[in-house]
Parts: sequence; C-alpha cells; structure tokens
Amino acid sequence: MVLKKFRWMWLGALLLLCVALYWPGLHGPFLFDDFPNLAALTSIDHVGNWRDLGIYLSQPRGFPGRPLSMLSFLLQKASWPDHPFPFKLVNLGIHLLCGLLVYRLTTLLARHYRSERAGFVRIDETGVFTAALLATAAWLLNPIQISGVLLVVQRMTLLMALFVLLGLLAYLRGLLDDNATAKRRAAWMALGLGVCMVLAVLCKENGILLPLFALVLDATVLRAQVAGLPSGLKWWRRSLIWPSVLFVLGFLASQLAHLGSNGGIRDFTLGERLLTEPRVVFDYLGNIFLPRFGLYGLYHDGFAISRNVLAPWTTLPAIIGILGTAIVGFISRRRWPLLALAILWYLGGQLLESSSVMLELYFEHRNYVPIIGPFIAIALGLVGRSEPLLRKRLMGVAILWLAASAFTTFLSTRVYASEDRLAMAWAANQPESSRAQTMLAGRLYLHGQMALALTTVESALARHPDNAGLAENLVYLKCMRGDLADTDMQALTTLLRTAPFDRGGFTNIETLRLLVNAHQCAPLNAQSWQLLVHALLANPNYFDGVASGFLHYQLHEAAVTEGDLGEAIRQLDAAYAKDPDAEIVRLQAKYLASAGLYDQAIATLQHANYSRLPLLRRLLVNDRAINEQAINILKQQQEVAPQPKSP
Repeated sequence: MVLKKFRWMWLGALLLLCVALYWPGLHGPFLFDDFPNLAALTSIDHVGNWRDLGIYLSQPRGFPGRPLSMLSFLLQKASWPDHPFPFKLVNLGIHLLCGLLVYRLTTLLARHYRSERAGFVRIDETGVFTAALLATAAWLLNPIQISGVLLVVQRMTLLMALFVLLGLLAYLRGLLDDNATAKRRAAWMALGLGVCMVLAVLCKENGILLPLFALVLDATVLRAQVAGLPSGLKWWRRSLIWPSVLFVLGFLASQLAHLGSNGGIRDFTLGERLLTEPRVVFDYLGNIFLPRFGLYGLYHDGFAISRNVLAPWTTLPAIIGILGTAIVGFISRRRWPLLALAILWYLGGQLLESSSVMLELYFEHRNYVPIIGPFIAIALGLVGRSEPLLRKRLMGVAILWLAASAFTTFLSTRVYASEDRLAMAWAANQPESSRAQTMLAGRLYLHGQMALALTTVESALARHPDNAGLAENLVYLKCMRGDLADTDMQALTTLLRTAPFDRGGFTNIETLRLLVNAHQCAPLNAQSWQLLVHALLANPNYFDGVASGFLHYQLHEAAVTEGDLGEAIRQLDAAYAKDPDAEIVRLQAKYLASAGLYDQAIATLQHANYSRLPLLRRLLVNDRAINEQAINILKQQQEVAPQPKSP
C-alpha cells in the first residue's frame, strides 16, 4: 500500500534517476551516423518557403524519408554542428516520455490480464503499480538503450517508439472500453493502428510493425477481451491489423530471391546475413539481461559473419534456438501467455532489422522497442505470483538486476561524455572492429601521438588485411609522418582492386585527394591517386550506386583542380549515372557558364533527365522550376558577356 500511496513520487524518482544517469553523456560529441544523416542541416541556410523545406526533407534517399524525424532536427539547426547537447537533451526528453507510455501500457495490461495458471493470482492495484514501475525501470535504465538515446540521429528510433506506444494505447482504449459505443471504439482503433502507424513510419520505417505488436497482445494476454468484441469490431480490428502484417511478411519473403546478393554495399550476402542474425539476437539478449560495463557501443562491425551453418560453430545452435523459441512462443499463447508475449513481441520487433533486409548486422538501438514486451511480461509474472515468499525473493532478484543495469548505464554514459574515452573503451572492448580501431587511431593522431596511431592501424590491418579503409588510413598516416614509399602506393592500388566493400574504402578517397592538393608527400600525387580511384572503380564491390557515384565525383573535383573542364563534365555525367543528384546538373551548368559557354549551360539545364532521381525528391521538389530560374539568370548574364567559340 505504501508503493501505491506514493506512486507518483516513485515514478518521478525513477525519471530523475534516469536523467542523472544519462546527464554526463549529454555533454558528449556527435558520433558516427550523426554526420552523414544530419549533413542536410548544413545544406540549407533557412526555410523561407515550401521549396526550401522540400529540398531539406528530400535529402534522405529512401521513401518516405523519415520526414517527421528530419523536421525535429530542423528545429535545432542553430546548434549544428558545434553543439550536440541540445540535440541529446531532446533525445533524453523523448526517452522519458516513452518511459511514461511504457508505464501506462503496463498498467492497462496488468489490470486486464487474467491468468488461468496455477500459482498466479489476479493482480490488485498495488501489484498493478508495482508491475508498471518495474517494467518502466527495466526499460528506461537498461544499458542497451544508451546508443538509442545518445546517438543523436537515433531520435528517429525514439520518435518511432513514441508513436508506436501512443498507437497501442489508443488501440487498447478501443479494445477495452466496453462502455463506449461501437463507433467510438472503432475510431480509437483506427487512430491507434492507422494514424499513429503512419506517423511512426514517417519517423522510421519500423513503425509499420505497430499492428504486429497489437496482434501479439491480442493473441496472448488479451485473448478474452478480443473474443468478447462485437462481430463488427472484430472485423474492423482484423482489417486494421492484418494488411500491415501480411505486407511486412510478403516484403521480407520477396527479399529471399536475392540470397546470393550483397546488395552492392555489404561484405556479406543475404544468405550469410540470415545465418548470422540468430547469433546477433542471442548476443543482444545476453547484453540485455547480463549487464556488464564495456559491452555497449556503436561499433560492432567486428562481429563474425556466419559463412555457413558451421562457421562459426555457434551458427547452427543459434538458428535452432531462434526457431525453437519462436515455435514455443506460438504454441504457448493459451497456456503461458506471458511467455508467449515476451517471445513473440521481441522476435516480432526484430522482424525488419534482423532478417532479410540488407542492413548492417548489428546495432544496439534495434532493441529499443522489442524489449518492451519481455519486460512487461516479466513484471506481470513477478507480481502475479501467488506464493508471497517466492514473490519476495523474485522481487529481490529483480531489484538487484535493476541496480546492476543502472550502475552499468551510469559507467557507460560517463564514457560517452568524451570522444577520447569512447575511442579508448571501444577499441579495447571491440578489438575486431575496424571502425573502433580507426576511431582510436584518429584520436591519437589528433593528439600528436603518431607512432601509437600507426601501431593501432597496423595491428587492425593485421587482423583485417583486406580492409580498404584501414589500408588507406595507413597510407595517410605514413604520408603525414613523411616515410610513405612508392611500394606502399602500389600495394594499396593492388588491394583496392579486389577488397570487399567497406564504406571507409571510398569515403577516404576524398581525404587522400585533399592530401594530394597539399603536396604533402611525393608518392601520393595526382597520378597515383587516380590509380587508386580507378582501382576501386574496377572493383565489382564498388562498381554501382553511392560508392561509384562518390568516386566519379572525386575525379571531377580533381579535374576542376587541374582546370580540365571537359573531364570535369564527363566525371559529373558518370557520377549522375551511378547516383543521380539534381544538383549535379546545375553544377555542370555553373562550370560551363563560368567558361562563357552559356548556350551549353542552358541546354544542360533544359535537357536534364530527372526521371531517375529518388522518388522522394521527385515528389517534394520541382527541379525543373529551379532550372528555369537558373536559365533566366544565365540568359541575363549572356546578354552582357560575349560567348567565346567552343574549343
């Protein structure tokens, strides 16, 4: 009764504890994916009209482009790129708000759950509050959540979770309110599984799983309530849930036709991804339920890929474990609904990012929504035990585990406060991660510790001898130290012709080009640099898409430096063919106009083929109208400047 009487005080204390644990990490830097995903903030000075807003929102390549998340970043543009604290503070605020919604969701489920199992009793109001507080604390304080909160760009995940939780609460109001009219109940269901799902998807695509979470609740702890619905509402419920669920399952199944493909941007095939993800999921679960300092971070690219069911040997047991667990979850819906809730919610929440979609293998923030279900199920199971002594012992274990989780989060967020501490911790705990080692080498270099930076890269390259990004970093450091040899450039060129895909493998090319322009070392000159680029372009792992477009764009930059207009235009054509960007055409026109070739510049703008631009760009921005304005300006310039003869 004491807990119930002071429930708001306990909940407030929990939220304050969460703020205290995360506060040191709010003062940390922007990291990793923050830079490419928030670069759109730099590309726009102000939003003066709908066109400016459309250009900003169309920066993401995929559809629908997560516009609600992008709009939330735009509100803090003044703090980019020098002040990450306001961004992270907003992230923490959303995390706390989601925690309140988890509390409310647990409260609703605890009040309506009816266990028919021996050893369980109906949960009273004190138990309802206790379960809600336990589930919320477990979810808010678990260290697996850190990257979702402190990596700024993962506000996309936070906002998606916010609308998923709001959607579930709205849906449950329609499902559980027996006193409301059928129309009102149907409206609440539509608001939850329709409107809120759309809003969640506009934050991040995972939001489409909202109806699946509702289905899991209906099939486990709310079976009796679903069975008691009027026939009209039953039909309405099915029409809201099943189209999305079937769409997701159909989409994932359609990807299986590409089992041998790596999507052009991965160092693993889809088949290898499907073999690896069961091991990834079990690794997630170990880190969730056995909190230990040093396990959590952004860089898990060193996680071993399963090349077949026996390599590594844990692959087959993990596959059997996932399949067996899913079967247990499905068949236990009636007899052990809490077990089924935990299993089906978690695996369902991993359905998009841990299956046949060709994303990277491992990111901790993918657990942000999936762990809600297991924590709610565990909390309900604890407070629903009928034996007082057993319940007290289990509660004691839960409190000790919460303390361990909170302490681990406290230690980890303190590390997030400093990029140097992050680099040291991640490199030490992820020795197989080339990204972690590269980050450490970069920090050492910035602090003038060239020898240690070189040693770090060389050690990482010894583990990953075919990693293009590491090999390029080694060349860069040797150049800066002044002992780069022609043989180093030849070895790098040879490696780049066959190296597996690595994002650093092509993005580092720009860094090396700037080094060429600085004339830092003789072996790295314009000719040897171009050999590197063409080696990558000849590599089938870098031939298509963003990587190839980026490389051609770098060749254009080199041509501009050399004053070769024709080559610059040709390389921009190649960049557009590989990775269409509306600004490339206008850049070509600018170069032509600067050379006095106004007719060619105007013709380039008039005949631009924008049919291959990303769908989001074509929907939000009228690039032809922008070109017309540019053409009018060029014609005015042409009237006052004589046009030279074409060479």
